[in-house]
Amino acid sequence: MATALKTISSLECDICADRYKQPKILDCQHSFCKDCLEQYYTSRHGGQPKIPCPLCRRETVLPKRRIQGLKTNFHLMGIVEEVSLQEKVARSVEQTSSDQSKCQKHNGEVKWFYCETCEELICRACTVIDHCKPEHHYIDSGEASRKYKQSLKEMFPNVTTGIKILQKALATSSQAKQKFTQNVTKTVKAVKDKADKMRAEITTQETKMIEEIKQLQQKRNKTYDEHQSTLTMMLESKKHSLGTSQDIITTASDSDFLSLYPIISKDLKSLKSQNPPQIDPKLSYLSFTLGQRIGDINLGKLEVEAVKWEMCREFGKEGSGPGKFHGARDVTATQPGEIAVADYYNNRVVICSNEGQHKGTIPVQSKFLSCTSIHNPEQRLFVLEVGSKYVKVFNMKDNTLVTQFPTVPKHQVNKTKMNLSRLAVTKDSILVGNTYKMVWTEHKPTDGEILRTIPVQTPPYYLAVDDKTDRVVVSGGDTKKVDIADSKGRTNVTIRPTINGEPVGYCMGVCCDSSGIFLAVDQGGLGTNGHIHHYDLDGKFLDCLAQGLRAPCGITFTSNGELAVADNFSIKMYHKV
Repeated sequence: MATALKTISSLECDICADRYKQPKILDCQHSFCKDCLEQYYTSRHGGQPKIPCPLCRRETVLPKRRIQGLKTNFHLMGIVEEVSLQEKVARSVEQTSSDQSKCQKHNGEVKWFYCETCEELICRACTVIDHCKPEHHYIDSGEASRKYKQSLKEMFPNVTTGIKILQKALATSSQAKQKFTQNVTKTVKAVKDKADKMRAEITTQETKMIEEIKQLQQKRNKTYDEHQSTLTMMLESKKHSLGTSQDIITTASDSDFLSLYPIISKDLKSLKSQNPPQIDPKLSYLSFTLGQRIGDINLGKLEVEAVKWEMCREFGKEGSGPGKFHGARDVTATQPGEIAVADYYNNRVVICSNEGQHKGTIPVQSKFLSCTSIHNPEQRLFVLEVGSKYVKVFNMKDNTLVTQFPTVPKHQVNKTKMNLSRLAVTKDSILVGNTYKMVWTEHKPTDGEILRTIPVQTPPYYLAVDDKTDRVVVSGGDTKKVDIADSKGRTNVTIRPTINGEPVGYCMGVCCDSSGIFLAVDQGGLGTNGHIHHYDLDGKFLDCLAQGLRAPCGITFTSNGELAVADNFSIKMYHKV
């Protein structure tokens, strides 16, 4: 019963929702009643040479006779009448087929032939009158049916393949939509979390600022009260002296007045010379200037799509003087508009502007591996030297050494083998990579106190921290891989970069922003084989933003969002386009 109902429903015109009447077939193989198509064409597309399918919108070029000239779907028509016959038990399927194959032009003669030129059934008379050779080529209808059935069957594999491709594309699109939905949820949560943190930071700073204002108010009010008390005493004293003098002049006898006159006169003269104490007018001044930033609050903005980068400038050349580098191995943003460069073979840290203007140097005792900085009022620069077991801390205000701290307890320093390789900074701490012990250590930025020691699966030759998720990116040098680990060192994703389909020779400098992970890779050997790759935060490759680099060991983002690359003898700066 269900099959029968499905068959019956498939014999209904999608325009009138009734049984097909003289169904005409379009190029897309959808059929509609002739009258329905006439009305649809006349009302919406009258006079046009093409008609879009009411269902799929695919266009069909109309013949000269327009709708009337479209091919009649006799197969569908036969099925309709077959069902009608079954319902009415009125006539046989054989009679229906016979009626439909008779020629209307030539007194109902049976159409025994098929004109391949005109693609229609014809009768014997048609072969002589309207479809004669050699202009027309016709064959027996049975042979034509077999021939074109086989022709259609040969098309089926391609159509089947196309269906599979479309199904796969549909599945891919569905998966992409699902991932996008997940990303929407994650992004909304991230925005809300960031906004909550911002509100908390703003509340903290508001409370602190109001408390400072109240303390200032209390201190200055005390000064004002003391000043007013002094003025009040002086006022009362003068009023008393004046009143007493006036009373004596009025009521005292001459002898009494003259005896008191020297005292009263002296008192009035002394009061006349007294001037009221002045209050500092600056004590009343209090104002509030809107700041450009509050702490490290910066809510940020949304990437609907991966952006392109291009090199905007390059500075530096081989050498040892100002503006020159000999093995630029690392770079970090120190303060707005400035960067610090690890100048390896010159045994120094070079401070320069984002445009390359030399600002100063910090000499170190040996070759210099890595540097990072923290943006707080202390302005500290953390430095690693080759072979050292300590992290050195410099004051960027005057480039002096402030302190140094080890990555193991002090009593174990001389007994412990280590190879300190790279530094990275989190929101609250400093990370130090140790490739010999296969760990990173986490330290307080204030005094270097060891907070945690985290084992890793990939040697931490280079480190970066994703502030958005607190995940740590570990670039493994000649292991040719990069791990994205959680804060406890557990690997979530492993990236194995390639160049032209081949594994890279080295994974080097790495940094992160809200759009993902930026990784410096090198194919090895002499020449310019270095690339900068961009991956999303799940480790999926997005783009290669730079090629032809010498040795891109260190990369970082500057204060204005540019990407700085330490590339052996120069610093290359990239920006979004």
